[in-house]
Amino acid sequence: MKRMMIMIVCLVLMAPIYAAAHRGELDELGGHFRNSDCTYLLHEPTALAKQAKTKEELVQLIQKYNGNERCKRNLTPDRIDLDGHALGGKEGDASLRLGRTYKAALVGCVDGDTAKFRVNGHVYTTRFLFIDTPESTIEVEPYGKEASQFTCSRLQKGDIVLETDGNTLFDKYQRLLSWVWVDGRLLQEEIAKAGLVEDFYDYGDYKYEDRVRAALNEAKRTGTGMYGRGTADEKPTPNGADHPPDGNTPSNEKPAGSPAADQPSASDQEATPKDRAGHPVVYALLGLLAAAALYWFVRRGT
Repeated sequence: MKRMMIMIVCLVLMAPIYAAAHRGELDELGGHFRNSDCTYLLHEPTALAKQAKTKEELVQLIQKYNGNERCKRNLTPDRIDLDGHALGGKEGDASLRLGRTYKAALVGCVDGDTAKFRVNGHVYTTRFLFIDTPESTIEVEPYGKEASQFTCSRLQKGDIVLETDGNTLFDKYQRLLSWVWVDGRLLQEEIAKAGLVEDFYDYGDYKYEDRVRAALNEAKRTGTGMYGRGTADEKPTPNGADHPPDGNTPSNEKPAGSPAADQPSASDQEATPKDRAGHPVVYALLGLLAAAALYWFVRRGT
C-alpha cells in the first residue's frame, strides 16, 4: 500500500512536466493553447483562421472553435503567438516559412550578427543564425566595431537572400532567425573565417553548422581577426560558397545602411537548447527527490 502511494505521488509530480512538453492537438484554426501560460499558438493556420484580418477577430474565432474553456476565459490579442504567420489570407505578403529562401533588401546595419532587411514588403530585424560576434551597440567589446564594419560592408556590396532554418522563425525579441547569403556566399561563414565570431548559439540543428565551424577553426589556426594580432579586414573569404540549393536569385535592391544601437545585446540571446531544455529536467529531478524523500519518511516510520 505504501509503495502504491509513493508511485501515485511520483505520477502526480511528473504529470505537469509531460503535459507542458506536449505540443497539443491543433484545433479547427490550426492552433492550440500552451497550458503553462494559456498563450494561443497558431502553428498551421487553416482557411478558417485566415478569415481573421486582425488578432481581435482571431480571438473571436478561437472563442468559438477552441474547446479549452479555462484558457479562453482570459484570452486577449497580446496572448496570441502567430508563429510567423500573417492574418488576412495574404499568404505571400508577410508570411514566412521555415526552410525557405527569400529575396531581401538591406534596410540598415545593426552590428556584426544583426541587420534589418525588407522581405515581401515587410521589414524584419534579423539575427544571423548560429554565430555570435562581439558587441558594438549597447556595449563595445574588442573587435565589435570590426565585426560590425565587416558585416555592413559585405551587405552593402551584394545581392541578399535570407534562408530560414531550424525549428523557429523568431527569437524571443521577435527577430527573424536566418542564414544570410550575399552574392551566393554564406555571410556567417565569411564572418567566421575573418576571425570575428566569438561563440555559437543554437536554436536547433542547422544546415550549415559544419561550414561555419570549419571557417572559425581556420581563423584560429591562421591567427585571423580576434585570434591573432591586429584588426580584421575583408580579405578572408570562403572558397566554394554556393547559392542556396533552390536556386533563388537575389534581389537587386541594395539600400545602404548604418550601424544602430537599438537591439538587445548578444548576452540577452535565448539560451542554447541545453539551457532551455534544462527546466523540465530540473522539475523532473525535483519530483524524483520529493518522491525519494517521501519514501524515506515512510520507511523510517515502519
